[in-house]
Amino acid sequence: MERELVVVSTRTARGLLVAGLLLGLGTSVLVATAFPATGMRGTAQRPVKEGGNLVLGSPYVDYIDPALVPDPMSTFSVTAAVAAWAVEDASCATLLRYAAGPPLMQDYTAVPEVATGPPAVTRDGRTYTFTIRKGFRFSTGAPVTARNYVRAIERLINPAMRSPAAKYLQEVAAVKAAGRRLIIHLTKRVPDFPARLTMPYTCPVPNDLPIDPEGVGAPLPGSGPYYIAEFVRGSRVVLKRNPFYGGRRAHHVDRLVVQVEDVNTMSRKVEAGAMDIDLGVPLNRLSELAKRYDVNRGRLFSVPSANMYYLYMNTERPLFRGNVKLRQAVNFALDRAKLVYSFTEGAPYAASATDDYLPRGLPGYVDAALYPLKRPDLKKARALARRHKRGGKAVLYTCEGANFSCLSNAQRIQADMKEIDLEIEIKQFPVSEYFAKFGTRGEPFDLLLDRLLVPWVDPWQYMNLQLDGRMLRPTGNTNRSFFNSRGYNVRIDQVGQVAGRARYNAYGRLARDTARDYAPMAAAFVRNTRFFVSERVGCVRVSAHGLDLTGLCLKS
Repeated sequence: MERELVVVSTRTARGLLVAGLLLGLGTSVLVATAFPATGMRGTAQRPVKEGGNLVLGSPYVDYIDPALVPDPMSTFSVTAAVAAWAVEDASCATLLRYAAGPPLMQDYTAVPEVATGPPAVTRDGRTYTFTIRKGFRFSTGAPVTARNYVRAIERLINPAMRSPAAKYLQEVAAVKAAGRRLIIHLTKRVPDFPARLTMPYTCPVPNDLPIDPEGVGAPLPGSGPYYIAEFVRGSRVVLKRNPFYGGRRAHHVDRLVVQVEDVNTMSRKVEAGAMDIDLGVPLNRLSELAKRYDVNRGRLFSVPSANMYYLYMNTERPLFRGNVKLRQAVNFALDRAKLVYSFTEGAPYAASATDDYLPRGLPGYVDAALYPLKRPDLKKARALARRHKRGGKAVLYTCEGANFSCLSNAQRIQADMKEIDLEIEIKQFPVSEYFAKFGTRGEPFDLLLDRLLVPWVDPWQYMNLQLDGRMLRPTGNTNRSFFNSRGYNVRIDQVGQVAGRARYNAYGRLARDTARDYAPMAAAFVRNTRFFVSERVGCVRVSAHGLDLTGLCLKS
């Protein structure tokens, strides 16, 4: 295998096993061992051991209040959110959730948990009504009711709470309970609103939980399989079983302890048996651990997330405006495998190359195989670029800072574009300035490599947030290609009028057609979620938000 091809290509997931790597996230099937044999069908399952304690390491434990857990879309909080979201998910029963299962096949289908089924939606798309299932109880024994969700949302949207989730619910005009019904009125149609309710921010809370921007402490009643029994900010969180849990999610361990540890020592403590799980394996240890334990075979896991990286082309600038041929040429010239190698600083299994606008596992996803993953197709790229280079010069913005591999990524793209006679000028900026600049309309850049981080997984995030030209404004744009096509806007409006599986299928076709016919950006790679477990761990499951703590167990 070539050095740059040690990363996983999402396209190869069809075969399940590629170079010893098991790909994917989430399914509703329970695998009773950490990884039974190779994870292939027909493998005998071992009995699951009930009880015991597990210790997990995380670099941050700052909040347990579901309204205040870190926002995974912020620059700093990607790592900080991993443990916080896992803790909230284990102690929370949401209206809808993404299924959890063995790390074999991604599945970003939101299914009812406390809701009895999908919400009833009014014709104008502005009112959602959920019916609350009977039988769910907090760890105090109190029933989970519609009013508990009302209180959760009230706290999120109250300015005094200063919740990072407020911006995700800014369209909520009113929320109320009527018996077992939860009724949410919006100011406008929000087609992806049900998916937003999968976030642990919307975890039901006791009706008397106060508004406190510092966050509440422990014990904090849980509605899920566990509740938060102890919390010492900056030190540890202790989860214990909810004796009144009325749902169907797996929960085997009696006690889970998440403790703060230095990111560079956690994996060594797991190896020594002093800790059971490292929730954030650093890049500098991946090669060593992969050689010692292999990947996705029982100890070291690396699975594609829904967070994606794209090379954006500024379609408002002269070089790429109306220049579909050159945009397609960039897609064919981009060496995705080498770019992944640059991004991960040579660490294997940290990212997965892709050319798709949507993540694999999203309902309606289409693997169109439009552009090359292993190596560029320079013959096709040069043919497309010929007579469309418009001077052959481009400006690429990037950030300063070794932690982001900024300059090496930019230089990799620079080398790729040189193959089609595009001369790239790299301009670097401090991180905070960089993020402000690429969202500012009129900034003189032509190319930009950056990520889309998603707190919920829905095609709206990838196709509307990034490509709806009517959302463009002077600053703070998420449409980093500044793409605005009347034909495209008509199609996303049509997609927004349908629901259920038809909506997802329509988005899948739209993503394929847009990447092929407009190519305003080049999908590059998917960030992988990495974690390492001790030899004591006997069950491992993942969901859309990462490791599923409720599915952990000890070996029998």
